[in-house]
Amino acid sequence: MNLLTELISLSRRYGANPEFVLAGGGNTSVKDENVLYVKASGHTLASIGRDGFVAMDQLKLQAVWEKEYPADQDEREDAVLADMMDARLEGEISRPSVEALLHGLLPQKYVVHLHPALVNGLTCAVKGEEFSDKIFGTKALWIPLVNPGYILAKIVRDKLIEYRDKFGAGPEFILLQNHGIFVGADTPDSIDTIYDLVMDTLQQNLKREPEQGDLSIKTDRRIAIEESLSSLAGNASCEVYSCSNRELALRLRDWDSFIPVSSAFTPDHIVYSGFKPLWVPESVFSGDTKQEVHALVENFKNQNDCAPKTIVVQNTGIFTYNENALVLFLDTVQVAAFTESFGGYLYMSDEQIDFIRTWEVEKYRAEVLEK
Repeated sequence: MNLLTELISLSRRYGANPEFVLAGGGNTSVKDENVLYVKASGHTLASIGRDGFVAMDQLKLQAVWEKEYPADQDEREDAVLADMMDARLEGEISRPSVEALLHGLLPQKYVVHLHPALVNGLTCAVKGEEFSDKIFGTKALWIPLVNPGYILAKIVRDKLIEYRDKFGAGPEFILLQNHGIFVGADTPDSIDTIYDLVMDTLQQNLKREPEQGDLSIKTDRRIAIEESLSSLAGNASCEVYSCSNRELALRLRDWDSFIPVSSAFTPDHIVYSGFKPLWVPESVFSGDTKQEVHALVENFKNQNDCAPKTIVVQNTGIFTYNENALVLFLDTVQVAAFTESFGGYLYMSDEQIDFIRTWEVEKYRAEVLEK
């Protein structure tokens, strides 16, 4: 079995496990002499094939670190993207993952970057770095919250150099605040061993698990909200996804209970379920539900220059137009529960959220995934 075939098998295995991957999240790579095969933007790990990977010249990727890029954020990102596209081998037409630079930095043959809810319970927590030091010690390298893409890769590069100077070798894995985890190893089995260690250690340090069990939404409430959202879409047959569960119910009792899930923990949450959900108070059911929901949605649009991807209704449930939006918001609820074990929830900063919302790279990924 060649390296790329093994990478496809490894990617599909993790991609098919919702404990590790949701929707189109995560990316993987393998190195073969001077070539890096990295996931193409917009592909889904669970079903990825050869066309889901981009072959890149590692020497050209390394040359990025010898260049001086513009100070202006937009100009810099455009220049880096152009160099990454130029680093593709002849005949490659797909766009490499924005994290291709970071994959290229790690010396290990295989790299698997994922965003498990359990891991993000640590990376999205107020005391995440403190607990990382406590439970993982020098096995982990902690990276503070920074803009993804070139800046993130540059920070990781600098931190790796510092780490190797201090300890004589690299870390077993990298934890990215409000983002996820990078694991590198020379065999798929070793990747599994490291992920098992990380997940088992976090599990042993939990104060509580998220509440389990689905809950049904009252039929009259579900119909009222779904009809309201369908009419907003201008299509009475528009599909609206809805659900509730016991952990979510804890968050929908009142506004104070809702605050821990009222913003974005990671870039994936922004891309799929939106940078924040629309809160709909239970009082909408006491009047003209359709009219009141419409007014709340319009107010959200006016304040945020976009429609809400996720609508949460007090003491009722979640409603979305897209199944992935629902899945990723449920992940937000899971992450919030896990953060309770590590000092409480910590959202991305407003600056980071604004960067992701306007970043061309994430807009491109969202467009590809919607096709």
